[in-house]
Amino acid sequence: MDLTDYKRAFKTAGMKLSLVFLLIGVLCLATGCQAMLATIMVLTGGKDTKAKYKFFKGKKVAVVCQAERLTDARYDDVPRDLAKLVGMHLTQNVKKIEVIPPGTVNRWLDRRDDKIEDFQEFGKDVGADMVLVIYLDSFETSSLSSPGSYQGRAGTSFTVYDVKTGGTLAGESLPEYVYPPNSRIASDIRESEFKKRYLVQLSRAISCFFYSYDHRTLMAMDAHSELGL
Repeated sequence: MDLTDYKRAFKTAGMKLSLVFLLIGVLCLATGCQAMLATIMVLTGGKDTKAKYKFFKGKKVAVVCQAERLTDARYDDVPRDLAKLVGMHLTQNVKKIEVIPPGTVNRWLDRRDDKIEDFQEFGKDVGADMVLVIYLDSFETSSLSSPGSYQGRAGTSFTVYDVKTGGTLAGESLPEYVYPPNSRIASDIRESEFKKRYLVQLSRAISCFFYSYDHRTLMAMDAHSELGL
């Protein structure tokens, strides 16, 4: 077999392999096998989703969550936990960012009963260049359609303020974030454990507006949630 024959053989094998992946993908979609489909996508590659906003690089950023509409005492700790997790994602993924420590933010909030009337003043007090304000309008961990199981739901939006000018740099209203999106998780785990798991997912959905991310990873995590992992 000469070089031309080898090239032809490899090309044919590659086409067959691609066809196999395509057929498996179609079957997965038809049968709802999301975990296998996510694995195939990871193996076959994909492009990163670019950051929508890139102005956090090299800046001091304070992350705070406001949740004035939440009345369920079970979720009193959610705003601060969500802000902390978003800050962690930003620290890990945005180059040269300096996230103001949650302890600094929380001490400021403790002195003012968690209320912020002037975000520019707040930013100056905690030493930030920018303030990312997350608004948590609704939050629920219990499944509405399947009592006794878990499915997280949250309504969120965010605004970014420039501390120097007091102006708004960005703002987004996010669609209701549901996790797992197409199933429920049985209540054989503690509600507090599911809440932590859900907050990790929700915080990533918010923070990824500010850095590039691999959409295949998010698909794989959604697929794992379908299996209760």
